[in-house]
Amino acid sequence: MCQYYIPGWYCVSVNFLNVMGMYIQNLQPGLVDDLSYVTVLADKTGRLILKVLDLEGRIAKTMEATITEGKQQLELNMQDLVSGRYVMNAFCGGIFIKSIRFEKQ
Repeated sequence: MCQYYIPGWYCVSVNFLNVMGMYIQNLQPGLVDDLSYVTVLADKTGRLILKVLDLEGRIAKTMEATITEGKQQLELNMQDLVSGRYVMNAFCGGIFIKSIRFEKQ
């Protein structure tokens, strides 16, 4: 939780976890081979859906995981993707969380 004061207005509180209580850190490494990792912070259990799209917007892969409360690192198998650039969109409960660009070797 972070608070900001906007002059002439009021104090605004911003929660770094999104409305579904989940925050996704960047994909590691940025240049993906067969395995990659993403760190997830959650304030409650939820279903995470990761959709990997090629640069033309076609779904290349969909992954699902049950996330428990707390911090955890997910291992992502990217072996079946061909070399190229991709965008991974993360969703929880049907709500968009984050988009991460990466390149597959």
